[in-house]
Amino acid sequence: MLIVVGVVVVLCCGGAGIGGFFLYKGVKGATDPARQAAESFVSDLEADDADAAYGLLCSGTRGAYTRDAFVQGVAKQPKIRGHKVHGVNVSSVNGRTSATVNMALTLDSGFTDQHMFTLVKEDGAWKVCGRPY
Repeated sequence: MLIVVGVVVVLCCGGAGIGGFFLYKGVKGATDPARQAAESFVSDLEADDADAAYGLLCSGTRGAYTRDAFVQGVAKQPKIRGHKVHGVNVSSVNGRTSATVNMALTLDSGFTDQHMFTLVKEDGAWKVCGRPY
């Protein structure tokens, strides 16, 4: 009887572990592309490449800022020296997929700014929308 109980416990624990692994992989697979897009955007800003960052904006935000206005606006902001992602949330409503990426941006002043980037999926790629920086 104890052997049967032991086998059942091992199978349950093993199944929970395997299920947890696949759940983790599924969530990571859903959030990683949005995270990478936001990090690419911030990395471009850190590298003083506002032109490249502009290319990662969604069409609505690009419509609100010309490339020149965006580059000039970025130049007036404090310089980003580093960043750390604190969370990613992906959702889909009425067939539109969006994400929020929360980051701590370390500025050249030493101050750390908590910023939430909103992203949408356009033509299969994640793009930064709204108030980009």
